[in-house]
Amino acid sequence: MRKLFSILFAFVAVVMLSSCRFVSPDADEETVLVKKPWFFGHGGVDNDPVQSGLTWCAMSTRAETFKIVPVRHEVVLDDIFSDDNTPLDFHSVIVTQVEQGKSPVLLQNYGRDWFNTNLYNYFCNLVRDHISQYSPFDLMSNRQVLSTIDKKILKQMQDYVATLSKHKPMPVIIKDVIIGKATPNKEQLAEMNRTAKMVQAKQTQEREYEVQVAREKAERQKAVADKAYMSEMNLSPQQFIQLKWVETVAQKQGANIDVLVGPAEQMWNIKR
Repeated sequence: MRKLFSILFAFVAVVMLSSCRFVSPDADEETVLVKKPWFFGHGGVDNDPVQSGLTWCAMSTRAETFKIVPVRHEVVLDDIFSDDNTPLDFHSVIVTQVEQGKSPVLLQNYGRDWFNTNLYNYFCNLVRDHISQYSPFDLMSNRQVLSTIDKKILKQMQDYVATLSKHKPMPVIIKDVIIGKATPNKEQLAEMNRTAKMVQAKQTQEREYEVQVAREKAERQKAVADKAYMSEMNLSPQQFIQLKWVETVAQKQGANIDVLVGPAEQMWNIKR
């Protein structure tokens, strides 16, 4: 009889152990147990989340784990139109945090995928509305404009969560909103590069024209000065040309010039 009792006890122990499992959330997590009893008892969401350590539960119990630290949700938005209908791409971030100890309320009221189901579309619409009020230049380079958009959307998201909570509590804190600077899409970027090249070419041509005008002005001024010098020194055009030639040669390193003055009565040697 005692042997039969031992066998029966061992069998029950094996059945119990094989029908159980454990959950062990990390320090920055909470696990919500959703009970589904096989034979007796009531099911549903357990109001006391598993916050740390090791907890055993029935195999039929479902476990949902939530982060209770700030979480970044990356939201990429393509072809958002600015105030002049220029399509721009944005990489945005919204930071949320589930209130500690209230993850069962969040699961019961809004489900496991609470962000995508209840907040994602509203956030995207807010971004589109604000972006449409500014120029592409401000959205791509004006950090003050982007900071203003961040603050406005953050406040609107917080108000939206408060509105949802009036009907069913949503224990979520909206911590931050970051709208990254705009990036042109491939087609727009190619057009901007083409325009930039045209502007650069035009600027280069204008600078070259200014150089040529300045050079022409300088040459004219030099000609006026040479003419005044010829007049002052009583030189003919031929004599002035010869003088310029002598000056040019004399400036060369090691130049040796013999100058004949008058009817070959005297010769000067100019050496440098």
